[in-house]
Amino acid sequence: MQNDFLQVEIATKGAEVKKIYHRQFELDYLWNSDATYWNRSSPVLFPIVGKLKDNQYTYRGKAYTLTQHGFARDADFVIERQEAHQATFSLSSSEQTKAVYPFDFKLFIHYTLSDSTLLVGYEVLNTGNDELLFSIGAHPGFHCPLEQGLAFEDYHLSFEKPETTSRLLVGRNGISRDTEPVFEKGSSLIPLDYSLFGKKDAIIFKELESSYMDLKSDHGKHGLRFSFKGFPYMGIWTKPGPFLCIEPWYGIADFEDADRNLGNKEGMNKLGPQEKFEAEYSLLFF
Repeated sequence: MQNDFLQVEIATKGAEVKKIYHRQFELDYLWNSDATYWNRSSPVLFPIVGKLKDNQYTYRGKAYTLTQHGFARDADFVIERQEAHQATFSLSSSEQTKAVYPFDFKLFIHYTLSDSTLLVGYEVLNTGNDELLFSIGAHPGFHCPLEQGLAFEDYHLSFEKPETTSRLLVGRNGISRDTEPVFEKGSSLIPLDYSLFGKKDAIIFKELESSYMDLKSDHGKHGLRFSFKGFPYMGIWTKPGPFLCIEPWYGIADFEDADRNLGNKEGMNKLGPQEKFEAEYSLLFF
């Protein structure tokens, strides 16, 4: 897709955005999938977000195995619509998906360009006769630093509002019930530092007050605004490496004390037969 501002490339595998190039700034924003650090760029997380305990869950008394973030990111999507400024991809349930996830569904990913903004829409349809349980989330990574001469530590995340929530800590076999503060009292900023990640893994928030955050540097000209209104969870992650992932989620990994029953899992969304779920986030590049 292309307009006067952005050039966006999307793969049919995973409906994954592979390139976001600002034509006026002559700047690549999206991480380039360099396998030295992380070999993806913007995977779609479905039908789970994060990792299950031992990669397993039960549903109606039967055990299933499902790997981290689900199967959509590695599946071949169908191109439903392809225009200069818009594209829609779809993935439907099949015998292959039902072997690990026994539900009928159709997933649409909508991409739309509007000036220097990329809008990403999720649409999940329950095409079956039983309740559909699912999670969905985004995992785009961005070059950080974005500009030559700057370092990762020159950047910060600036949230819409002051935040008081603490990060959920990642344990040995899931998310623990322990938390740790990230924001200074009354602050809306997170100065980036690799010490926030590493052995601690991702920064995971639940129920942020803000509906957007900016990734920028006081020493540079360019950055991005990530708007995620309505998403109940947020992940922020790096390997560490010269990139940062900002991940709004409708779902979350298993907690250490999870009982593996999919119906009891935190962050699962429930749709009745023929019902539809919709969500959207946007990226403004400046």
